[in-house]
Amino acid sequence: MVELRCRRCDSAAEGLDAAPLPGAVGQLVLAGTCGACWDLWREEQVKLINENKLSPAKAEDYEFLVDRMKGFLKLE
Repeated sequence: MVELRCRRCDSAAEGLDAAPLPGAVGQLVLAGTCGACWDLWREEQVKLINENKLSPAKAEDYEFLVDRMKGFLKLE
């Protein structure tokens, strides 16, 4: 793991081992998110999926989750 400055918690921490998503979004997460904040996002994502009855396989639901993730992780 690489140490980085997490954009969400603004601490120097170990990053992720690999990009958690494909493409540019995954690289953005990899470059600016620590493992602890990624775990927090995964918990939040489950809540969003359940509360909003989302299906990440559907393009519109996936985009909704990506937008929320960027805000949550302060990647925008």
